[in-house]
Order: sequence, then C-alpha cells, then structure tokens
Amino acid sequence: MSGKSRLPRHWLDRRGRTPRARRRGVMVILMLFLLVGLLAAAAFSVDVAYMQLVRTELRRATDAGARAGGEALSRTENIDIARAAAKQAAARNTVAGQALVLNDADIVFGNSAQGRDGKWHFTAAAEPFNSVQVDGDRTANSASGNVALFFGRAFGTNSFAPSMSAIVMQGESSKRDFAVVVDRSGSMTERTAGRRSATRWEALLDAFGGFLAALADTKDEEEVGLVSYSSSSTIDEYLTDRHNDPTETLRRLRPSGSTNIYSGIVNGTTVLTSSGRARSDANKIMVVMTDGQHNTGPEPIEAARAAANAKITIYTITFGNDADVTRMSAVAAATGGKHYHAPTAEDLHDIFRKVVTDSEGLAFVK
Repeated sequence: MSGKSRLPRHWLDRRGRTPRARRRGVMVILMLFLLVGLLAAAAFSVDVAYMQLVRTELRRATDAGARAGGEALSRTENIDIARAAAKQAAARNTVAGQALVLNDADIVFGNSAQGRDGKWHFTAAAEPFNSVQVDGDRTANSASGNVALFFGRAFGTNSFAPSMSAIVMQGESSKRDFAVVVDRSGSMTERTAGRRSATRWEALLDAFGGFLAALADTKDEEEVGLVSYSSSSTIDEYLTDRHNDPTETLRRLRPSGSTNIYSGIVNGTTVLTSSGRARSDANKIMVVMTDGQHNTGPEPIEAARAAANAKITIYTITFGNDADVTRMSAVAAATGGKHYHAPTAEDLHDIFRKVVTDSEGLAFVK
C-alpha cells in the first residue's frame, strides 16, 4: 500500500478541488456580499439618525427664536427689538454644528385670531401685531446653507435641506403650568446682602411667597410644581392649583450638599410633562434659581435643550455674587427664555414677581 492516499476522481472538480473547498469559496463570496450590505445599511442608518438629530436641533432653535421674539414684542411692542431678540436666541442654538442664522425675511410679524373651528390662525403682516412667526431653514438659499451628509453620496445625494416654522402669540390670558426649581445646596445657608438680614434660604422662602402672591393677582389659570436640588434633585410637589401646598413643602426642606443644576432641570421637565395635572393646552414654564456654580452631574445646557424639545421655556435666576451668570444665561437662551440676576434679597423678591408678568400671555400657535 502506498503511503499517499488518493481521492476518487469523481470527488474532484475540473480544477482538482474537493466539494468542501468549493463550498468554502462560495461562502467567502457570500460573506463579502453580506459585508457590503451591512456596511451600506450602517451608513444609511448613520445618515438617517443624523438627519433626525438635525431636525430636532432646528426645531429647538426655531422655537427659541419665536419665543424670544414673542416675549420682546409683548414687552416693548417694537418689531425691530423683537426681530433682534429672535435672531440672538436662534443663534445661541447650533444646528448641524453651526449657529442658526436668521435673515429678516425669516421673521414675520402678523396677527393670530381664533376661527370658527376653534383653532388659531396666523395672518402675516396683519395688524395689530400680536404674533411672531420664525422660519428656521437649513436649505441651499438660507444663510447657513443646507446640511451635508456623511455617506449620502453613496445613495445619490450629498445633503438634505430641513425647514421648520414656529409661531408665538401674545394673548390676553392663557393657561400656565409652572415648575419652580430651587437650589437647596449648602451655600444657601449663608447670609445674604441687602436690607433684609436673612440667610439665602430665608430670602428664597420670602421670594417664593411673593411669586405665588403675584400669580394670585393674574387672570390666568396656573398650576405650580416644586423641585429642589443639591447633589441630586427631588420632586417635592407635582402640579397643583393649591398654591399654599408648595410653600409649606419648601419650608420643610433644609439646605445641604453640592449643586446639580442638571438634575433639577430634568425633574422640572418631568413635572411639566408627566404630572397627572399637566395640561396639553397650557404654556410650560420652568423657573430655575441658583446661588452658586454647577459642580456635579452633567452639563445643565443638555437638560435645557431637552426641555426646549418639550416646548418648555426656562427663566433662570442667579442670586448673589457667587452665582454662575454665564452658564445660567445660556440655559435660558436655549429655550427662548430670559435670565435675571439678583444681587440682594430685595432683588430676588422683585425678580420672582417679574417672572410672572414677563411670562404672561405667550402661547404657541404653531
């Protein structure tokens, strides 16, 4: 017997390969086709996800511009000031890595009126002006241009051109849901400047009482919830029209710990969107107060952007010389809201009342 065995000739193909070798070659080709398909699907998924992200960013920036323009129009009745406010608010929000730039033509003033169908209808250039429409575009003809895709060329397109529109109306009265988010970190036990000799926490208790008293003087229908934060945050009161309840709750809290503004905003958003009494037809307003620097947890601006996506307007209040004015200004701007600084306890009291009037009567038409 020979030491070298031979396979029967009928087991071999014309090139002398066995069936196993033939199957291995076919599998390699099949795997290559599958790999190409998987890469194409992954590339397509990346671009689809990116497009959705950009649309969300554009919606947020457009809403912020409309809110700021509507607030300025309500406060000043000057369309030039309102137009500038809309541009500034929009530019503070990035879309596909670039600030959203609005042209004058993207900001339209007009009148909104309720039709027989019960819906509000906007008429451009109609007086008296009570509404601002902001058209946010990332199209080829817009100031910022269209949005480049990562892998679009493989599918026959290099870019896409999203557009959004938002209209904010100034009304005589409206429903408002408030989430008041307050700082209860350890620094709130320090003494405050001003005529009133009190700790910062005592000054906050007084200012919050003034805030609720100002709400009682309005014609609006308001619900109020309370969130407090230090190293983490707690929902201390869900939305209620019994305004004494949040006051009593706040008096029972005691300051301690670090300053996690991000967590406070997240729970404030929960109060305004997930409370049993949250109203779909009410304006959602968050008031965020701090006396210090954010020093634990994720960046607050990320929570503010998520709030803006839920059509929540954030008004921020910094209290005292140690507060982070720059960061809190950015948080308010991300939602089309407004920032206030209170150097003293008297200022804090006045500002809490001012938030009530500044946020009065603004509503989204679209």
